[in-house]
Amino acid sequence: MKLSHRATIGLALASSLSLFSSTSHSAAFGIAEQSALGIGNAFAGGAASAEDASTVWYNPAGMTRIRGNQVVLGMHIIAPKFDFDDDGTTNAAGSTGFADTSEDGGRFAYVPNFYYVHSLSGELKLGIGINAPFGLATKYSDDWVGKYQSVEAEIVTVNVNPAIAWKATSDLSLGFGINIQYIEATLNNRIDFSLLGGPDGFAHLEADDISYGFNLGALYNISEKTRVGFSYRSEIKHDLEGDADFTVPGPVAAIPVLGAGISAQLADTHLDSQPDMPAMASLSIHHQWSDQVAVMADATWVGWSSVPELVIMFDNPAKADTIETLRLKDNIRLSIGATYTTDGPWTYRTGFAFDEGAARDASTRSVRFPDNDRYWITFGASYQLADNLSIDAGYAHIFVPDTKINRTPEATALSGASAVRGDYESDADILSAQIRWDI
Repeated sequence: MKLSHRATIGLALASSLSLFSSTSHSAAFGIAEQSALGIGNAFAGGAASAEDASTVWYNPAGMTRIRGNQVVLGMHIIAPKFDFDDDGTTNAAGSTGFADTSEDGGRFAYVPNFYYVHSLSGELKLGIGINAPFGLATKYSDDWVGKYQSVEAEIVTVNVNPAIAWKATSDLSLGFGINIQYIEATLNNRIDFSLLGGPDGFAHLEADDISYGFNLGALYNISEKTRVGFSYRSEIKHDLEGDADFTVPGPVAAIPVLGAGISAQLADTHLDSQPDMPAMASLSIHHQWSDQVAVMADATWVGWSSVPELVIMFDNPAKADTIETLRLKDNIRLSIGATYTTDGPWTYRTGFAFDEGAARDASTRSVRFPDNDRYWITFGASYQLADNLSIDAGYAHIFVPDTKINRTPEATALSGASAVRGDYESDADILSAQIRWDI
């Protein structure tokens, strides 16, 4: 794999986190799994609960609720299913004669995260979080019906987030953080030469970037039992640079005159793409119902409309830009949850969330991420191993309604005028665990 000098820096910052694949299980290609403790409540109260050091991500102001210093190290195991059933997919020549008319594009993945909070005083805290806020991993067989739109798509991000929190008054805390975000994208698909009577070609695109953003938050105690939190994460504008490698089959390259032109157009070249990772904002409430029961709720907005299309620009003057229309829309995730604390070492959690899809309709839905509404049901438990050491575990099942796709991109050398028509049956299971260590 050829990486630029920026990728080398990004991997050094990411350390071992970059060894793991990321996969989308929030809307579009967002990753919601940032805390094993939080997954038990379906991330309800994320900006207000501040129960562990993962609040660096959810709301940096919540660090003022962490006593002393704390380390959180977590891992999420994600088992997705994107089971496609064909209903009239065609290639550029209008043929429907594909070998594989059904396919599961889901890919087993691991998503780690790390958080640390350090107390300078009771009122001033420093923290750092390292996680993967966006990710995508779909992989199909080389001969599936949608091969001209995607065979494999992978987006890996690593976000390094140093932050500071200040307890301004007895009831109000404020927080601010800087985000250093590394992104690497790989897109593979076959090239449709059916109009020329030739075999398929192949396209492999790979690029990376490091860019910057910020996050901020506020936490306010309405009463001794109730607190509200607000957090905001900025949009991050990326400028990915990398390489495009094309394979033109011999029979196509040998076509008189035309073959030479195709080979020139699809010569290996440098590429550039400038996608914007969306801003997001959360409003949460946490209420201590009784000594043992707490309830919480959250509303999170994600500005996916900042990604209307994917434009890939090539240095090769013979190769026109590739434009993939996405027309993503802003989405809302709503969640509620409850926590029951026993008199012993156990704590139990449950939650429910509705995560609105960012795809507008079947014609703009992408086989790279067949997005739709999601319904989360979650359960979790914590066990106090020692006074300063706890283990948290969570499980989520995500239900996704049947998802229709009827996508015909503009005819290009990369995808021809192939159309993907069919239905996805999707769901996912997520198992999470983390260690909380007060030091």
